[in-house]
Amino acid sequence: MKIAIGTTSSPKVAGVQDAVAVCPYFDNVRDSMEYILEKTPSDVADMPLSLEVTLEWARNRAMNLRKMWIDADFYVGIEGGVWPVLDKKVLGGTIYIIDKAGEGHFGISQAMEVPPVIEKMLYEEWKELGPAMELLKGSVATRSEEGSMGAWSDNMLVRKDEFSLAFKAAISPFFNGYYKL
Repeated sequence: MKIAIGTTSSPKVAGVQDAVAVCPYFDNVRDSMEYILEKTPSDVADMPLSLEVTLEWARNRAMNLRKMWIDADFYVGIEGGVWPVLDKKVLGGTIYIIDKAGEGHFGISQAMEVPPVIEKMLYEEWKELGPAMELLKGSVATRSEEGSMGAWSDNMLVRKDEFSLAFKAAISPFFNGYYKL
């Protein structure tokens, strides 16, 4: 089985690989699993600030990956973003998976509340998350293994966790019987 992933980001790829390692849907093919990594554009800017836009960008990446004529069973678009929930802003990861036949499904990770100082930098000063974190902490690389969630949770939730959970949610409709009723 081949899974094409629209990124070369190690935490995002590791999140997908961690999910595949425990998903029962891949029990019979896990040993022959092949990953194709291809940096794929979302066709938009770098920092989505709503759930709808974050989902759209994940779907754009998967669709763009599929258009590359890469031979795969599944095409995975991944996007992290910040979006409003009630009177707060949260950070989370999204995934869109589309198969060869064109069936596609979304997955959304856990969400973690954005610290107020970061929220202000994103929504009032229009900074992206990475540069905002680096201004505050210096050496924090939000696109690294730790990510912003890692920095905010003392590494209880690291960047790959976002995408592992989102992948599990997105892959389930392809296999689970409730989605076939």
